[in-house]
Amino acid sequence: MKKTMNSLYKPIYLITIFELISFIACQSPTYNYHFCLGPGNDTATASYKSDLTLLLDYMSSNASDKSFYNDSLNGIYSLFLCRGDVSSDVCRVCVSNATQTLTQTCPSDKRAIIWYDQCLFRYSNINFLGQLRLYPRLFMWNALNNTSPEEGDIGTRGLLYSLVSQAPYKENMFQTNEMVVGNGPGRRYGLVQCSRDLDVGGCSTCLRELLNQTEDCCIGRRGWRILTPSCCIRYEMYSFYEQTSNLPGSAPENEEGTSQEILIRSSQGSKAAHWTGESIHLHPSDEDHSGDLHHFNLATIQAATNNFSRENKLGEGGFGPVYKGEMPNGKEIAVKRLSINSKQGLEEFKNEVKLIFKLQHKNLVRLLGYCLEEDEKLLVYEYMANTSLDAFLFGFITYQIQGFSIAKNVTLVLFLKADSEKCKVLDWEKRSNIITGTARGLQYLHEDSRLKIIHRDLKANNVLLDDDMNPKISDFGTARTFGGNQMEANTERVVGT
Repeated sequence: MKKTMNSLYKPIYLITIFELISFIACQSPTYNYHFCLGPGNDTATASYKSDLTLLLDYMSSNASDKSFYNDSLNGIYSLFLCRGDVSSDVCRVCVSNATQTLTQTCPSDKRAIIWYDQCLFRYSNINFLGQLRLYPRLFMWNALNNTSPEEGDIGTRGLLYSLVSQAPYKENMFQTNEMVVGNGPGRRYGLVQCSRDLDVGGCSTCLRELLNQTEDCCIGRRGWRILTPSCCIRYEMYSFYEQTSNLPGSAPENEEGTSQEILIRSSQGSKAAHWTGESIHLHPSDEDHSGDLHHFNLATIQAATNNFSRENKLGEGGFGPVYKGEMPNGKEIAVKRLSINSKQGLEEFKNEVKLIFKLQHKNLVRLLGYCLEEDEKLLVYEYMANTSLDAFLFGFITYQIQGFSIAKNVTLVLFLKADSEKCKVLDWEKRSNIITGTARGLQYLHEDSRLKIIHRDLKANNVLLDDDMNPKISDFGTARTFGGNQMEANTERVVGT
């Protein structure tokens, strides 16, 4: 009888062990990525490291009964945020792993951030608490596109808009939902979350900014996520969050095999890494917000624009002429040479430019940097190969000098001819895309950006077009500050065309 009982206990004991192992595996946090953000040579001192160690230990101890917590010690600010659906045990383990990873990988950095599937942890020598932070920004998506155009997009935007509109008003600023696709069993799942040190307005702005980015990076892919310090958004074809039944969702087997390819684009440059079972690619972003706005040397700009030659001149605006330039690496730029009549001081100029630099949207012309040397005030923008919208609506205007007489007054006789062929390029699909993109850019300026800029002078020649005929609004941030006449420089007066 004793032998029989022992033989019965063994399988029960083994089953219990296997269940425990499976439970622990399910609870293990999944690492995404991290950034060490130390400011150049200003590395952490021994005193800073000691204070940071104390703070991180204290933060970890608070993760056992809190899903969100922030604290500071001697000028070091720290915060952790666990996903709204995870248990306290998972949160505790995730925060502990995060602090250990950052301690090992960023030993001399005064700022760092790390993302897991289940939590976020960050610290800095700059007080970021309660402030909207969109960078560094991490894009992750499944390398596989949908098998048909409708496979992933049916209702996707509606699902995401619903989540974004609800989450800011939730106590934990966290929202998930799912939708049924068509009449079949297929479902789509979404998740959004904000850091709870934000107010409702900050959370809403953060999520809407990420929603704007999805058109560029993600719509049409089988799964993706965008992660920032202040908020995140995720969309998948499988359940990845805890359901109300507390049964964890599991990813379906990959039809192409067990190795799923994930693409990552970050705002911190290009690196490569490999995880077991997954191939990870990091792509350099078109944006780089890891440091200050780039300052160009005057000699570099002069060489790029052939010393502001007439042949390089693209046009003349209310704030000064614009020149095409080519950098030594072949990158084309547009240089706006601001009016020398501007009475703005250097510090005011630099502060204003830094504010404009923070305005980042796919439908705004991107500011790359500036130059302040001698009497020059130069703004360096990305170059738009297809010039402006007015060239396609009204045609390019070409002129020829017939002749002139040198006397008391100089007389120029001009023959103007419009290139009507350009008008034919804009079919209805392109026109609709330009209208929609311009509206999105304006919405960002008027409602979603932190500066709340009113353009005041939107017209066809202020809507530039890139290689794919996507619209980008220009002259949106300097009207109240730079160059031009008094009416254009004073934001308290009505201006426009």
